[in-house]
Amino acid sequence: MDPMHIIEQLDRMVASGRVTREEADQLRAAAGTTEFDAIMAGIRSRHAQAHTDAAVAAGTMSPEDAAAALQRVRQGDHSADLRRHIRGAG
Repeated sequence: MDPMHIIEQLDRMVASGRVTREEADQLRAAAGTTEFDAIMAGIRSRHAQAHTDAAVAAGTMSPEDAAAALQRVRQGDHSADLRRHIRGAG
C-alpha cells in the first residue's frame, strides 16, 4: 500500500481500531523515511500475532509455525499468501 495513502487514512484507521493513536503519530512523523516501513511492520506484526496466538491456543498452528510467520511479517513480508496462512490457521 502506498505510504501517502496510509497517511491520508490514519484518522479512519485509528477510529476503527486498526492502529493506535500513538502508532498514527509515529507514522506521520516517519512519513518519507525508512522508519515508516519499520513502524508498519510492527503494526502488521501486532495484527498477525492476534491471529497466531488464537491459532496456537486452538491447536491449529504450532508455536514454531507461529513464530516463523511472525518473523516473516517483522521482516516485511505482508504477502497475500502469508496473510491467508496466518488467518487460515485460526
